[in-house]
Amino acid sequence: MADEAAPCQKATYLTEKRSADFNEKIHADDIALEEEQENSPIEAVRLVVPITDDPTLPVVTFRFWLLSFLFTALGATIQQYYFFRSTSGAFSIFFVNLVTFSLGKGLARIMPTAKITLFGQDLSLNPGPFNIKEHALIGIAVSTGASAAYAIDILSATDIFLDYRINFLGSMIIIITTQCCGYGMAGLLRKYLVYPAEMVWWSNLVQVVFYNTLHNTDQFQKIRLIRGWSSMKFFWIVVSITFIYQFIPQWVAPVLIYFDWICWIKPFDMNFWALFSSMSGAGIGSLSFDWTSIGGATMWLPLSAQLCSLSGIIFNYWIIFPILWMNNVLGMKTIGRPLTSRLFTDDGVFFDINKSLTDKYELDEEKYDKGPPANMAPMYALGFMTSFIALAGCCSHVFFFHGKEIWAQWKTAFGSEKEDIHTKMMKVYPEVPQLWYGVFYVIMAILACIGCEFYGTQLPWWGLLLALALGFVLTLPIGVMNAVTGYGPGLNVITELVIGYILPGKPIANMTFKCYGYMAMYMCNALMSDLKLGHYMKIPPRSMFVGQFWGTIVGAFFNYITMILIIDSQRDALSKKKPDPNGLWTGQRVETFWGSGLIYGALGPARMFSFHAKYWFVYIGFLIGFIAPGLIWLLSKKFPKYDWAKVNIAIFAGGMGAFPNGYSVGVLPSLFVALTSQWYIATYKKEFWKKYVFILSAALDTGAAFTGLVIFLFLGGGISPKLAVKIPSWWGNHVTEEGTNAPFYQVNRCGAFKQQWQSGTEL
Repeated sequence: MADEAAPCQKATYLTEKRSADFNEKIHADDIALEEEQENSPIEAVRLVVPITDDPTLPVVTFRFWLLSFLFTALGATIQQYYFFRSTSGAFSIFFVNLVTFSLGKGLARIMPTAKITLFGQDLSLNPGPFNIKEHALIGIAVSTGASAAYAIDILSATDIFLDYRINFLGSMIIIITTQCCGYGMAGLLRKYLVYPAEMVWWSNLVQVVFYNTLHNTDQFQKIRLIRGWSSMKFFWIVVSITFIYQFIPQWVAPVLIYFDWICWIKPFDMNFWALFSSMSGAGIGSLSFDWTSIGGATMWLPLSAQLCSLSGIIFNYWIIFPILWMNNVLGMKTIGRPLTSRLFTDDGVFFDINKSLTDKYELDEEKYDKGPPANMAPMYALGFMTSFIALAGCCSHVFFFHGKEIWAQWKTAFGSEKEDIHTKMMKVYPEVPQLWYGVFYVIMAILACIGCEFYGTQLPWWGLLLALALGFVLTLPIGVMNAVTGYGPGLNVITELVIGYILPGKPIANMTFKCYGYMAMYMCNALMSDLKLGHYMKIPPRSMFVGQFWGTIVGAFFNYITMILIIDSQRDALSKKKPDPNGLWTGQRVETFWGSGLIYGALGPARMFSFHAKYWFVYIGFLIGFIAPGLIWLLSKKFPKYDWAKVNIAIFAGGMGAFPNGYSVGVLPSLFVALTSQWYIATYKKEFWKKYVFILSAALDTGAAFTGLVIFLFLGGGISPKLAVKIPSWWGNHVTEEGTNAPFYQVNRCGAFKQQWQSGTEL
């Protein structure tokens, strides 16, 4: 009987189990249907952002403090390093996410569960498995601080060109407040630019997919690439290969960075040098075999945007530039330096502004009027014009092509009482009171006023408040454009123009005003984008507050330390007192910032750009920027089968002003990589593109960044000159020393020694 009863009991059990499973499935379907009805109204968000959450997951853990510190410090150092280099590099957030994922998992396995007291709070060294929220907050903290702070421009310019170094305390106040004033604004504006569903902040969707792929499924570990490699193995192999390869162009043979093969036909002809040299001229047809001059973003940025930008570069530097040069327009040949932000006299001699400044670094108009007037290189003046085209063109393009959509979304976002599902889900967490952000903003503003008043910035406290007010007023509309369209204009040119009229003759004040006005808007937008990522990932708001501020502080410290090390070890190359023979170190970015401060600050826009002045034409940029998108919009109505919205005059103008520092490298290689990845592979090898593009891009950028860091810290003598290792002189890096009669002076073999040309100098 027992044997007969067992099957009956088993059958009853299975029936009950199936019934329970069925009821559970019906219940789950009901929940899913309800959630589907309440999901985001934005289709892309519905597809990639889960509407699930686990409020019990720990976020601000010991692993967070440790890993965010290490990678923010590393990223801030690398980005600041590239700020002073002739080629640019990137500290890939994909690299950060991949490596911190592995390290976080490893720490979860090996760390003890003991508790420590940190900032007055008991903190477990190992609160459990490394989770998705903890991981995302590490990435957010790193992205907040792992950059080259804009305030470094002010500190570097005064140090290099005025021999005036602001001390550590003053420097840290300026760096931190320029970053954090925008943070306070972001908190105050998050109700309008983060909470509404229509404020998407599109770049975050990629990060959401990435984090959820790593943590929520085994798909990432199951993916097999070439030769059956896992994604992680593929990543590290590409990193290693790139790391080794990059030593060739970056250290052994810098000629591969500036492969100006056309110029070699007539290397001692001044016209060939100006048109074909990528180190000092237009770089027409130049090649580069250095990955940092190309960048991983060319593999995945929208092709239409890249083509607009590259078309702007080619139009300005390959067409307009030769016309101006060959006809000596505005004394371009007389100046003799096609791309430079420096000022010159009428006879082409460098204009030394220090001779016309007072002891307080203000313009002495009487001294200035007694000497020859200052002149800009025509291409630099044209750069201001293209900046105005880009700013006006952005607003006009959005108005014509996206105006109705943005207005409808604006009314929905601000007029609707219905909350986004993700905003509802975030209500389970204590919110950061508006008062916190308000007090934080006021404290940062007060510290900024102290920094301006006591550390020789020439900007009075009321000027600082005006800069913050200008940034605050313009942040909301620009933030809406960024959140909805993914693009928004900058305020750097407008801010220096405004303060140039209010406080003429004060170059440091101009730079400081621009920095605070521009950064208030820029950092506010960047931090609101991160707040939206936290919103999507369901990270508690107060944890976000801690993470963003922590990243900013760590990044500011390492920005400053790196800047001091580089300036002290490479001062002559950065100040142009002695050229860097290999063309790797440049103060051009600082010089551009300083040159702009001289033009708008010391000399003033009224003197340089008024209608009776030499460079009156720059204001035409506003007119072109406003009108051109309207004409393109009319074409879209006349020929509707073409996607005219992709013809973006703002991006085109941005390309026109891409190389004010005179290092026009990477145009053709970038075009080749963009077309190969974004057109051919994405069109004809779609699955291959999806599988490889992001991880390959991240690996290439990561390997190149590590090479640059190793060269700087060790082989280049960044830590100590005693550690420097110099490659013996050979064809790939040879540059003649002063006093010799050898013909070459630049590593790209294009340019005569001591400007002693054989031909091409006729005016």
